[in-house]
This record gives sequence, C-alpha cells and structure tokens, in this order.
Amino acid sequence: MSGSLEIVKPGLQTTVQDFPGRVGFWRFGIPPSGPMDALAFRLANLLVGNEDGAAAIEMQFVGPSIRFRAGAHIAITGGDCAPTLDEQPVAQWQTIEVRAGQILSCSVMGTGARAYLAVSGGLEKPLLMGSRATFPRGEMGGGALKAGDSFEFPDSSGDLRLVRVSQACIPDYPSEIPVAVTRGPHFDWLDDAGRETFLAVPWKVSGQSDRTGIRLVGPKLSFSRRAVEKAPENGPDPTNVINTGYPIGGVNFCGETLIVLPVDGPSQGGFITPFVVPSGALWKIGQARPGQTISFQLIPVNEAINLRRGLEALVSTASLEPAKEESPESSRSLNGAFGK
Repeated sequence: MSGSLEIVKPGLQTTVQDFPGRVGFWRFGIPPSGPMDALAFRLANLLVGNEDGAAAIEMQFVGPSIRFRAGAHIAITGGDCAPTLDEQPVAQWQTIEVRAGQILSCSVMGTGARAYLAVSGGLEKPLLMGSRATFPRGEMGGGALKAGDSFEFPDSSGDLRLVRVSQACIPDYPSEIPVAVTRGPHFDWLDDAGRETFLAVPWKVSGQSDRTGIRLVGPKLSFSRRAVEKAPENGPDPTNVINTGYPIGGVNFCGETLIVLPVDGPSQGGFITPFVVPSGALWKIGQARPGQTISFQLIPVNEAINLRRGLEALVSTASLEPAKEESPESSRSLNGAFGK
C-alpha cells in the first residue's frame, strides 16, 4: 500500500530534491543539484524517520499548496513559510500527522529563502543517474512542479515517534549572514588590499540570483600583479583566466560581479575563484534572500573540516526531543545557536 500527494498550487520553483544529489558527473558538466540548504533538508528527513537521502520537496520564496490523498507523517523545516493544514497553523521543525484529504499550504517566506517538506518514507520518483534530484535549468530530473503533479509515498500509517528539533539546534536566518570561506585556487590573484576589502564589507544579495549562482553587489576590489600582468590568452580583464574548473561553493569573480556557485552552478569557466565557501557553511548561501547582506570570514582548512563535522553531528537523533504542544508562532521564533 502507498499514499500520494497532489500539487494544488505550485508556488515559486518548487522542486523534488534528494541528498547529496547526482554525484559523480561533475567532470561531464552535470552538477549534483540536491537541496540548496542541505542542513534543513536533512533535518526534515530526520524528523519523519527517513534515510538521509530520501526525496523531499524544496520550496523557494513562495510555497505550494498540497493535497494529501492518504494519511502521512510530514515535517517542514527551513525558512518560515507560515504553513497551515486546512487553514489552521502548524509548527515547523517537528513531526506532523496529516489525514487523507487535508491540504497543506505554505506561504511567502518570512525568513530565509527556502523551506523543505519531507514525507515519511520519501517521495517516489524515477532515478536519473542515481538520483531523484531536479536540475531545473538543465531540465534534468524534471522541472519545477506544476499544478496537478502527483507523487506517491510508502504507507506511513503505522506509529512514528512525534519529535521536534530542539531549540538549540534550529538554525538562525539573520538579515546579515555570516559565512565562512577558505582560500580558493586564485587567492593570490587579489592583492592584500583586495582581500581585506572583500572580508571587511558586507555584500548585498542581488535579485539576479538562483540555484545556479548567488550574485553579490559590493565595492570594487584590487588585484595583484599576477592578474594584470599575465599572458594574453588569459583574457583582458583581471578576473579572466584560461578555462578552469569551479568548485562547488566557489566565490567566482566575473568582472565586477561576485557569484557564489551553489549546487546547480557551472563546473568550469574563464573567471577566477579566489575564495570557496566550505561544505559545512554552504547551507547558509541557500537561505540568502535578495536584499540581504553576506559578510565573509576567512578560515583555515582545519576549521572548515570542523564546520562539516559539526554539521554532520547536528543531523542526528541527538538533535531531536519529544514534540510538545505549542503554538506555531512560538516554534517559528526559535533561533538556535548553530551557525550564528
């Protein structure tokens, strides 16, 4: 036996994703895709007893309305999307029981940029290159969901422990987002003043941002001699370089535009990458909204490794506690210590 859900209203670029996405094809220019905020995504699956990589729904800026054709256990994490079940508010960051026929509606994000809906058992969707993730721009794994789309999920009518993420483990989504970076492959293409300026000022998130790149607006930066006194085949601009590979999380300098390359970003190009957002901090980029600011802090590689270890420790049953009766408003106001 299995149940299903139907998309009533799709929201703004609602997609099915899994973690860690479509791994192993980067050398062919195929990005991993998967959730922009892997932390919130994985916590949603944890709340409903799913495997870490079970397929779930990512909603961006404006959430969908979804009709459940069968009972299920669900969890909603990430940005505050003011969820309601049959027009009654429900809490995020905890397990919720849904009955057949009920409609879940998620609104405009009050904080953060993306929220996640996990269903116990995971959503069933055909695998493509070993993953159920959606790469919307590349039209791989389907596209953004449309009204009338439906997905089956295994029967979850049995008992499931109702839990919530403890207050200390709920991420904070502040208006100015502190993000760690490490040295990138072109760190020395900026001079000392350029690197100091990059780290000293907040960068504004542009409205021209999506899953392929988070564009940043800020001051002009200065470059080292290596960037300006180079062979002509590197290109005329100080940010030009002979075609080079891009790391996921790379802070790419494209002329005067800085672009953080997330999970749907390009695999290579002709621009420099002086800094990289490490995997343990990349979830913050996934919650950056246009108009917000990002401040960067340079950390050594060993600290970046510790960030990832901290993230992995957070995505465990140690972060959960029994669910208690509380208003959805109080749940939305929780700001955990992680990632401040």
